[in-house]
Amino acid sequence: MRLATRLSVLYAFVALAPCYPRLALSQKGASQQSAPDLMIQYGCPTCHVVPNVPGAVGKVGPSLQSLSQRSYLAGSLPNTPHNLIQWIMHPQHFQPGTAMPEMGVTEQDAHRMAAFLNSSR
Repeated sequence: MRLATRLSVLYAFVALAPCYPRLALSQKGASQQSAPDLMIQYGCPTCHVVPNVPGAVGKVGPSLQSLSQRSYLAGSLPNTPHNLIQWIMHPQHFQPGTAMPEMGVTEQDAHRMAAFLNSSR
């Protein structure tokens, strides 16, 4: 990755870092959490409008309403359940420099959030 790109990613992360709530130090009990609770935990409402998630009125990223009806994620990744899970976990892998930071989402949590997003209309 070029130095300019790395600096852009670092700048975006530093600039947006205060917007993200601190993640819980322990993930114990995460498997019992509902998908909306997980989305709040990982800071999704800070940047996105997410139907049925209290306080999810962010305007930094796109609205996640009707996500299942879109053909692509992030403009170029085919919208499949597998790709959505991978995108939630590792957006920088698929689109280096994207404003969406790596939030440390576990695979189990990503499955739950993806299922929730695909069921929301």
